[in-house]
Amino acid sequence: MSAPAPPAEATAPQRVILFEVGASAYAIPISDVLEVTDWAPWAGVPGLPRQLAGVINHHGDALPVLSRESLFEAGGEGVELSLPPPQSLLVLAAHGGEAGRLGLPVDRVLGLEEAPLGTPQGSGMVVERLPLRGRIVCILDGRRTLARAAALIDGVVAGTPPH
Repeated sequence: MSAPAPPAEATAPQRVILFEVGASAYAIPISDVLEVTDWAPWAGVPGLPRQLAGVINHHGDALPVLSRESLFEAGGEGVELSLPPPQSLLVLAAHGGEAGRLGLPVDRVLGLEEAPLGTPQGSGMVVERLPLRGRIVCILDGRRTLARAAALIDGVVAGTPPH
């Protein structure tokens, strides 16, 4: 059995946007979010199951959108299936957009918060868990979230869903 990972060293507080997916609370650094907008239904993409992914018109460009259930269940976060329609869409573009863009449907945006983020831990989308606003919030890494979405879509296209 390996020793537990050392605790992340806290850095200067960073501004994060808090949101809910199902009964779980998440946050992502605001630097990884281009925009928060109202939810609009997506169009299907040939070759991809409609319940997995689609695209929406975002300022004249096709923005890929991955379902909450697919992204969070695949990331091991256990969001319950059969969620009601999302209310908002976070447009993610980690570190200025060089890692791509993604529309992330969310149930509710809770607002902005200053959070003492540490060095990312582990290899998944959730890099830290912090108590914020009286609940435990899963902190997402924008680049890893985009990479996870790309891996899910690539796996379905190739016929080999990722683990």
